[in-house]
Amino acid sequence: MQYSNHIAGIAPRAPRRALRKQHLAMACCLALSLPMAAQAQQAAQATSSDQTVETLDTVKVTGIRAAIATAVETKSESTSIVEAISAEDIGKLPDISIADSISRLPGLATQRVDGRSQVINIRGMSEQFAGTLLNGREQVSTGDSRGVEFDQYPAELINAVTVYKTPDAALIGQGLSGTVDLQTIRPLSLSERRIVFSGQYEANSFGKLSQDGNDKGYRASASYVDQFANDTVGIALGVARINSPFQEKHYKAWWWADMDAVDWGDPAQPGRPANAIALQGSEGWIKSRELTRDGVMGVFEFKPNDSFHSILDVYYSKFDQDEVMHGAMWSNDPWAPGGGVSYSNATTTDYHGYPVVTSGTLNGVRPVIRNDSNVREDKLFSAGWNNTFEFGDVYTLKTDLSYSRAEREQSALELYAGRLGGQSIDFSIRPVSGFNHYGLPDMADPNAVYLWDPQNWGHDGRLEDSFQKDVIKAGRVELNRTVESDFLRSFDVGFNYNRRTKEKVATVYFADLPDGRTPTLVDASLLYSPTSLGFVGMGDILSFNPRDLVNRYYDVYVSESNDDLRKDFIVEETVKTFYAKANLDLDVTDTVRLRGNAGFQYIRTDQQSTGFNANNSTVVGAQTLGASYGDILPSLNLVLDLGDGWMVRFGAAKTLVRPPINYLSADSSASVSTIAPFVWSGSGGNPTLEPYRANSYDLSFERYFGEGNYVSLAAFYKNLETYIYRKNFPNWDFSAYDPDGQTPISDFGNYSTWANGSGGYMRGLELSGAITGDTFHESLDGFGALLNVSYTESSIDPDGPENGASTDTIPGLSKIVANATVYYEKNGFSARLSQRYRDPYRGEYSSLFGQRQIRFTKSERTMDMQFGYEFPDTSALNGLSVLLQVNNLTNEPFRTEVSESTGTGLLFPEEYTEYGRQYMLGFRYKL
Repeated sequence: MQYSNHIAGIAPRAPRRALRKQHLAMACCLALSLPMAAQAQQAAQATSSDQTVETLDTVKVTGIRAAIATAVETKSESTSIVEAISAEDIGKLPDISIADSISRLPGLATQRVDGRSQVINIRGMSEQFAGTLLNGREQVSTGDSRGVEFDQYPAELINAVTVYKTPDAALIGQGLSGTVDLQTIRPLSLSERRIVFSGQYEANSFGKLSQDGNDKGYRASASYVDQFANDTVGIALGVARINSPFQEKHYKAWWWADMDAVDWGDPAQPGRPANAIALQGSEGWIKSRELTRDGVMGVFEFKPNDSFHSILDVYYSKFDQDEVMHGAMWSNDPWAPGGGVSYSNATTTDYHGYPVVTSGTLNGVRPVIRNDSNVREDKLFSAGWNNTFEFGDVYTLKTDLSYSRAEREQSALELYAGRLGGQSIDFSIRPVSGFNHYGLPDMADPNAVYLWDPQNWGHDGRLEDSFQKDVIKAGRVELNRTVESDFLRSFDVGFNYNRRTKEKVATVYFADLPDGRTPTLVDASLLYSPTSLGFVGMGDILSFNPRDLVNRYYDVYVSESNDDLRKDFIVEETVKTFYAKANLDLDVTDTVRLRGNAGFQYIRTDQQSTGFNANNSTVVGAQTLGASYGDILPSLNLVLDLGDGWMVRFGAAKTLVRPPINYLSADSSASVSTIAPFVWSGSGGNPTLEPYRANSYDLSFERYFGEGNYVSLAAFYKNLETYIYRKNFPNWDFSAYDPDGQTPISDFGNYSTWANGSGGYMRGLELSGAITGDTFHESLDGFGALLNVSYTESSIDPDGPENGASTDTIPGLSKIVANATVYYEKNGFSARLSQRYRDPYRGEYSSLFGQRQIRFTKSERTMDMQFGYEFPDTSALNGLSVLLQVNNLTNEPFRTEVSESTGTGLLFPEEYTEYGRQYMLGFRYKL
């Protein structure tokens, strides 16, 4: 139940593709069924008197198998339904970020942003529905909402990851889809000093795409863990630096339309085939990014006796991105600048019964050459101090103080150039994903390509500088009491206080050439070598560093639209969580054990936001709005241990996740009409939004056998009582808004904003397992596999129940997600091949001028490979291991689709981007 005291928040694929996209999922299902048969055969061959069950506590293997065994042990012993990764696993697969590692877990998928895994989708829901913790504490985000960007966390500094799929009353900051808890090392958990150094050389398969780009980088890390004073004091220190190149070949089709099928008042285009769908604009570019991330981790642990335990942990990272872009783009729709675009020699191709213009020549086009510089600096700091006091054998008191801060400074500059007058462009395109081809005139001639505004955007360049800061201050106290009972082991009561403040400020500048914006040639000394766009047939283009030119050639001034002014906001949240939990443990019979927990949270939330009201590109006022609400969240987790490795898990809970922070902004564009009847109207954010709320149910059947082997089949069902979508409120209260000198007839009017509405269900199945080769036969010792596949579906219409039936799915939902890893590890040699697959989905991405956009993202199948060798104890190189790794082995492209604009219902290709392969060669040395 909840209490409130405020007033009010994919087209079908062709059949021939259906079988292909199921191959990985079918392979996972088949492989997961084999060990059960093998286990049964082994059981039949052994006598009951000799047979024993080996538990995970006796695992003595090392390397990849030891990591898997540790992760399986975490999963087995948890009272919740969880997935886990151990430190050895992350260390053995040194991914660019934690996101690459945890995206291989069952029911999880990563969303690639700029070619790298950045955010995690759990059980078909976007990153906004997940909670992220560091050592059990809620973390801030460097993005503009709540979703944590995992590339901020070096894999080398994280000791373990646990993903909670079912809630726990003592878990603070949990999400609706799941909760990711990143954990740093505890030095007293080790029995000896550990010093590790590692380094890697990194290269991109594309080579250097532009003079100012970079295709080579490196990674380096060092860690020191030690114990002192008879193992009562422990220290862990770690540093990690990555300098990583990312290259990008990008093509995008802007939009498709049959302009004869609608009457939009568009001018005629001579030569365009009648009643045919045509592409209305295109772009191609290369980007080079140099990512530099420095991470530092420190842990101080003090345990002088069995009654007191104190841990202080600190994490800091600084993430710099220097991105350059050189590209060409144009509009060729009927309203394109320069007096119109015509066609010649145009031909069409049939596409699902519709003619599509696929070749010919565009005349009168004004392609713009863009040279961009995007510089970003992120700083992330997190610190926590945890103390545990034990009073006899009955009471345990825990206290925890934490502070988390993220800052982002970003500057994005773009300058425009092009040939004077209209140009002719030959084109040969296909209505399927891939690089299309265009023949442009020479766009690299320094005597013919001028600085100016070919597309009539109203300025000759644009600069946006932004700053945002996110801070969480939290404190927690918890009391545990053990109980002498046949079914109740102990109970916990606790309180957590969390205060979060997120603010953002952005300023937009236009850059214009002097003398009435007169086109200007660039001094040859400021030019780079031309950049090739040959992968889309566009040839070479004029290239330069825009930051070298902006002060020399341009007049720069502030120019902000209503949307630009509304980017500034402050959101403040105070969340108080009271919780109680009973920990259950009951021996039902000599072989059957029931354990788990039952509890509840009461969460009281107070939120408010301050934002600008912008009208006619001017700030006419500011308003502060907010809300207060409470929720009671019961939860139940039960594990029925049937013996011989068989377990059944059940979870039931009421869950919530608060709205995306940018939805809560009090920004608006609201005004009173200047003619009678002088009524209010507007649009903007909604600081009175309440959370997404859901009732969730989970059931899992699990079988553990051998050393780190298991098979699991899980089902889940989430009934989202509320969902957030856009809505028009005809009676919105505008009393807190500035009328800018007008006198409205009423304080109420029409307002378009985010709103709470009815939701729907999310349901799915997950099949997963870990299998070693010796389960089948001793000759396969050293071989193993990790396999999982999940299916998820939803009834939720993200456009809201008032907007009619829709085929859209909620952001982040891929119906099928599958992962397969096969490995070999023996006698120091190791090899691993991993593949991730996810079905098409609607992804949320940054769009034009920092806005957010939902895009139809096509299926992805990414593959990584590694080979390694660890020198044995008998070698003079004992402690040294070497590693060769290839990420994105098959150069999997990023692909999106867009709906045809005149109602045919067809999906056409939109973006097609390749990032190349990442090669890494390195070493690791342990003292």
